[in-house]
Amino acid sequence: MSVKQSLIGSVWGRSPSAAPVRVFADVAQVPRTPAPRWWNHPVAVMYMVVLCAAVCFVVPGLPALTGPAVMVAGVGLASVAELNHRRWAADRAHAAEEAVWVAAQSGYHVESADGILCWRDAEQARTATLEHREGWWHLSLFGTGTSTVDDAR
Repeated sequence: MSVKQSLIGSVWGRSPSAAPVRVFADVAQVPRTPAPRWWNHPVAVMYMVVLCAAVCFVVPGLPALTGPAVMVAGVGLASVAELNHRRWAADRAHAAEEAVWVAAQSGYHVESADGILCWRDAEQARTATLEHREGWWHLSLFGTGTSTVDDAR
């Protein structure tokens, strides 16, 4: 479980082992590019490019322009990685809007605030998550939550 997931779980009272009450599969399609991970983060890409360029400067048999060429290619690769991260963030926001609409069609009241999803019934605010699997975003509604008395504080 990531730090973000544990923080979100503690905010909405969801235990890591909670089973979903309802799952809305295939809410929206995910981008065809790789999901954001540590290895395709723009900062990680630039760190590796700098290390590779430094090695290119040290190796005696390589031409003098190899290091700068690696740096230029690396800046381009890091730019593509940044665009990929922004695309995934925008796609997740769009999928959250779609998830709210899909859940509303089934009578569930789902809210999205600052990227955090929750759904409400008469007594409680409950946890909802948006996950990507098998090329699609899936909305999961969990039965755990906090009472609306706690929300009013």
